[in-house]
Amino acid sequence: MKFLFSVFLFLFSFLIFSQPRVVVLEFVNKSMAGHHYWWDEKVGAAAQDMLITELVKSKQFRVIERERLDAIMKEKGLALSGDIDPKTAMKIGKLLGAEYLIAGSITEFGKTEKGARGAWGIGFGAKKVEFVSAIDARLFSVSTGEILWADSASEQESNFNLEIFGTGGGVEKDERLFDKVLRPVVKKLAQSLLKTQLSTSTTSAPKVGKIASVSGDTVFINLGSSHNLKEGETFGVYKVIKEIKDPDTGEVLGKEEKKVGEIKITQVKGEKLSEATIISGTAEEGDVVK
Repeated sequence: MKFLFSVFLFLFSFLIFSQPRVVVLEFVNKSMAGHHYWWDEKVGAAAQDMLITELVKSKQFRVIERERLDAIMKEKGLALSGDIDPKTAMKIGKLLGAEYLIAGSITEFGKTEKGARGAWGIGFGAKKVEFVSAIDARLFSVSTGEILWADSASEQESNFNLEIFGTGGGVEKDERLFDKVLRPVVKKLAQSLLKTQLSTSTTSAPKVGKIASVSGDTVFINLGSSHNLKEGETFGVYKVIKEIKDPDTGEVLGKEEKKVGEIKITQVKGEKLSEATIISGTAEEGDVVK
């Protein structure tokens, strides 16, 4: 039973930490063109929440909570307006520990009406109301600022209303409108994004860490479950012999290293902590493991 539980825990940890970490920003509403409707200030946040829901449901991403994003933005005094540039995307993503950032714009969201009014604008009339929604979205790599995915989607919903013209009638403040014409657009974008192959640091980056503590033949390193470490995995131990620096700027360009030992992981104890045994050579605190 203990063995089965350990296998389940390992598989669960692998699935969780092999998923890319992504943050979704509030969408910018660019659909306003001299008019003001009740949805103008809400549609961007609604699209953000809907996309977060779709990504979480897919179980292919680790999505950073909107509350954490808002807290970091407030703490750092950051504000977004208009299109986000790659430099800003990288800055926000790194502050949140994300690997990818999604931003976008509501390019269309509103209604058009067709129908006849009575004399002097007063009377009964049947009219056709069309709602349209369109979104452009992009996904940035936080490490490079490169746009790795971009797509657009739209949706249109039509119905007939019978109303009294000239009495202030119009579209009521009904947020079900978001579900009718906005959610289908967000779902289309989510489906498009899910077809994109994205790597995560736990699967693409080399596992490089350092020895944090040594006790006899037992060592502790600063790599763990968040780096997808497995019990039985072996690492070489390297001692830094010399740093190679740029003679003009003093910038460290690289390091000259010498392999002094080898260790074997015996227990993954946390996200950034594992216990290992020295199986050959030596190991000291501060030595590099890779």
